[in-house]
Amino acid sequence: MKNINNLFFDRESPAGRIVRGLAAFGAATAGQLAKSTGLGRSTISAVLSDLRDAGAVLDVEAKTNGQGRPSQLLSLNPASGRCAGVLLGLGEIRIVICDMTHAVLSDVWIPIRRDYTPEEAADQVRESLQTQCAPLGLAIGDLLGVGVAISAPLSYGGRVLNGDILPGWAGVDLAEIFSKRLDCPLHAENESHCGALAEMTWGAAVGESDFVLYKFDLGVGGAIVRDGTVLRGVSGSAAEFGHVVLEPEGRYCRCGNRGCLQTYVGGYYLLRHAEELSGGPVTIEQFIDRAREGRIGYRRLVEDAATKAGWGMGMTATMINPPLFIIAGKLATIGPSFLEPLERSFRRTMLPQPDLPGLQTPRLAVARFLGNDDTVMGAVALVLRQHGRIAEGKTPASL
Repeated sequence: MKNINNLFFDRESPAGRIVRGLAAFGAATAGQLAKSTGLGRSTISAVLSDLRDAGAVLDVEAKTNGQGRPSQLLSLNPASGRCAGVLLGLGEIRIVICDMTHAVLSDVWIPIRRDYTPEEAADQVRESLQTQCAPLGLAIGDLLGVGVAISAPLSYGGRVLNGDILPGWAGVDLAEIFSKRLDCPLHAENESHCGALAEMTWGAAVGESDFVLYKFDLGVGGAIVRDGTVLRGVSGSAAEFGHVVLEPEGRYCRCGNRGCLQTYVGGYYLLRHAEELSGGPVTIEQFIDRAREGRIGYRRLVEDAATKAGWGMGMTATMINPPLFIIAGKLATIGPSFLEPLERSFRRTMLPQPDLPGLQTPRLAVARFLGNDDTVMGAVALVLRQHGRIAEGKTPASL
């Protein structure tokens, strides 16, 4: 089998566009490739024939929609390349290695103290990747790229814009620190944007080109996807929904402002109230369990938070009117006692829509990934979709 690495980094040639399309899909039909690449069927057929002959593309199971002949699904050869996703979490680092069919080859969790430095994180990632790559017959430099997800907005060059969740990281240049240790292309994004990429690749937004994701977790984050692209804004901080101000004279927020949505819905702030109810420390997992049980004080906390969450989402619906909202994060796992008041508040807050035949209104869907899987798999998707490149590194051996 020939190596497809040159084509993976080629944005212009038909073969490069098809390889990149298959990398993003994992498996796709010729029709899906035509739609995503804009190439004609005859061009796609000729390129696929060459890639099959080279052993770079394989025919997999046929896809049927219940009518007519089933469409042939195609994928890249699993051995054609590997990539890694890294989650820089609170008190832990998670690293996943996948092949070009999106199969997970290695998944490692590394405990680390909560106040770890960027340099310590980069050293841990390098050490773990070396260990994970060895049984696969790889070096770090053989990877098509490493995607890094972090709980902070990033500039286009990979500089951390604030240290709200990771104190001491504000202003840190991830590109400089990680590229010194990882000799391959480096991608990085904030965790909510990674979550949107994961949902678009494997979850509730598969086949959707326009949607908004709200993530309700210890903090509140989000993503806006337009024409299949995560919008980053002029500085890289687009869709920081947690810092939309609901009440200008409201509660103080970690960002330095007052009345941010996050101060009413974010898990950090809910846990403070839960500790008053319980008379002692409460973890986010305990909070969720007690909310599901319907404990009286917790039930009110959740309902109030969900109502504020619906306000924020309703304002977003009025401003940009997307066809789909995806609700992600640990608070979504509480279930109906969170989701139902959220939807009521959302429908009540958004611009009222006339009752006209065929008129579409925004839909709500719960994310497929509700733990940290969305973040680390979204970091993998950064590489597969060539999003958020902050350092070129050394590309693997070429064709």
